Amino acid sequence: MTMIKTITSIVMGLTLITILTSQFALADSAYDEKLAFAGSLEETLGHFWAIEKNLDDNNAELALVHATHPIAELYSSMKPELKEANPEFDAKVEKTLMDLGKKTGSDVTRQDAQKAIDDAKEIIKEVRLLVVGQELSEDTTFKAKLIQELLKTSIAEYEEGVNNGEISMMAEFQDGSAFVWRSQQIFDEIKSDLPEHEVEEAEEFYSDLWDAYDKRSDAEHVETFAGGIIHEIGEAVGEEHEETELLTYVENIEDLLNQVKVKYAEGDKDTATSLATKAYLDNFEYLESPLKEAGHKELVEEMETMMRIELRDMIKNDAPVSEVEQKVDDILVKMDSIAQIVPEFGSIAVMILAIAIISIVIVSAKSRLSIMPKI
Repeated sequence: MTMIKTITSIVMGLTLITILTSQFALADSAYDEKLAFAGSLEETLGHFWAIEKNLDDNNAELALVHATHPIAELYSSMKPELKEANPEFDAKVEKTLMDLGKKTGSDVTRQDAQKAIDDAKEIIKEVRLLVVGQELSEDTTFKAKLIQELLKTSIAEYEEGVNNGEISMMAEFQDGSAFVWRSQQIFDEIKSDLPEHEVEEAEEFYSDLWDAYDKRSDAEHVETFAGGIIHEIGEAVGEEHEETELLTYVENIEDLLNQVKVKYAEGDKDTATSLATKAYLDNFEYLESPLKEAGHKELVEEMETMMRIELRDMIKNDAPVSEVEQKVDDILVKMDSIAQIVPEFGSIAVMILAIAIISIVIVSAKSRLSIMPKI
């Protein structure tokens, strides 16, 4: 009888786990669908901004390109959810986007064109509330993910639009800048809810990113700075990252900084800046928490100042090669110290694990003693 009850309990438990897993999967799927839908809305708003910029520059041809992008490239992905939510409103959205080109064309006054754009923006607000919902639309983490997706798309658009320091496809270049602009608008909405440190770094990377756009920098540099924002936003909302051996980060930093010296000496300031950024962003940041936990907070703050601020500022401000090389050498000396500290993290982890195991053994032994019959 006891065996039957046990088997029944196990079966019920497994069934419950299956049901819960299925429910979580459905919830994740619904969240991802709303995120994708909201992403299309944000890209649409980016195109509206590009229309305005081109109209201000008296470029009716490019304004028309951006006016037709939402209906040609984005609306079809939104239509199923819109139609399911409200077929009549879906038809209104379709007509608004369809008519935007002629309502912002060369034969329309700038004032009338702006009214058409503003009306379309209001429609997008209604669409957001209808499909995404107010609660999710105002959620900081959800907005952070929208920022990240916009920046990822902007990287691809820039790569298409710029070659060898020149714009080869203007519409794609403007798409990239429009999505960066829109991501920054969302960032400004949520930055008061994010940790100050990550906000400060994200703002620096936005400045670097816009500078790279102005210079028509290599796509690799644009990807580095956009990736920096993506990383900082992720850190700010607590995204988890894949584990990597800490000494690997140390080795990466040393390699990248040595490349900084070479590229700066060659006069390639942009690549030197990008390499310095990668050394800090893609590597040292992953050492910060372990170093602080090991009691090296002051070292972290010193390294952050040297790598993120001083070295990058020296490169941007055309400091003499000898000074940049000396700064890199100073950082590398500090990295040698960190390389000696890093193995300690493993020792600390082993000690913690050993203490935990000993505690479990002691508790287990006490439990056994407590159930032994007294003599």
